[in-house]
Amino acid sequence: MQALYAFLSQGGGKPREGVRELLKSIDKAFELYCFLLLLLKETYQYALLDRDLGLAKNIPTEEDQNPNNRFIENEALKALATHKPLDTLCNKLGLIWNPEDELPKKIFIEFKKSEQYNAYLKSETTSIHEDVEIAVTLFRSFLVPHELVLQIVDERSVYWESGVESMTPIVVGTIKSLKNSNWKLHAKKIDKDDEDFIKMLFETTLQNNEEYAKYIGDKSKNWETDRIASMDILLMKMAISEILNFSDIPTKVSLNEYIELSKQFSAPQSKSFINGILDKIVSDLNKKKKIKKTGKGLRV
Repeated sequence: MQALYAFLSQGGGKPREGVRELLKSIDKAFELYCFLLLLLKETYQYALLDRDLGLAKNIPTEEDQNPNNRFIENEALKALATHKPLDTLCNKLGLIWNPEDELPKKIFIEFKKSEQYNAYLKSETTSIHEDVEIAVTLFRSFLVPHELVLQIVDERSVYWESGVESMTPIVVGTIKSLKNSNWKLHAKKIDKDDEDFIKMLFETTLQNNEEYAKYIGDKSKNWETDRIASMDILLMKMAISEILNFSDIPTKVSLNEYIELSKQFSAPQSKSFINGILDKIVSDLNKKKKIKKTGKGLRV
């Protein structure tokens, strides 16, 4: 979606060049994924150092002498910190953290002052679910929005600049999987089927751009097309393309997928608007028998 948006915003070009850039951006997105997980790990490891520094003080406070180790014993973050494949991948990608860099420290110090952190320490119950939730909170509310994190992302790669928002739910998914003993990192490379899907969706959306725009315009006559958010229009074009060109994907699955994407990338009111317009378009396409699905029950 972001690749299509950028391609169209820049006036288009050769679709093959767009696909090449898209596949490159997927590789760079994986690097960003590893970077964010590595930073989360380093932030947790600074928490260990912070505890040890307190114990080593010449005149330690009572809190230093009797630290609350609840966060240190967080099972989810311990699983992340001891996961060797993450270290191996980060080394290969050149994502090696400088021990002198204070960003993990700054993130943890801010987190340590938060109500969420202190409520977690004081909780009378302990569970892997609570461990995962506080790890997600640390990532979402303190790591991702940190000014220095965003600065590093901007400086590291042009492909990372717009990637944090879309990568956040993927990293959160990995954090939530830490409750399982057999958790794994997100796959580095997309498989052949996924690559074929990406290429075909990209190319068919571009090839039929004007036709799909007409579908949307015909079903949104009460709206001025130039006042409809460009991202909403693009999401609908992609949905139409998927519905018309992928015979093995049920129409309802495609509709639900793009409604979910609208929640993440569009305005709050976009969900209902996109849903309404797509329902009208699908109904019309069905009447004209343009939607062809293979397999029982795939038409809906």
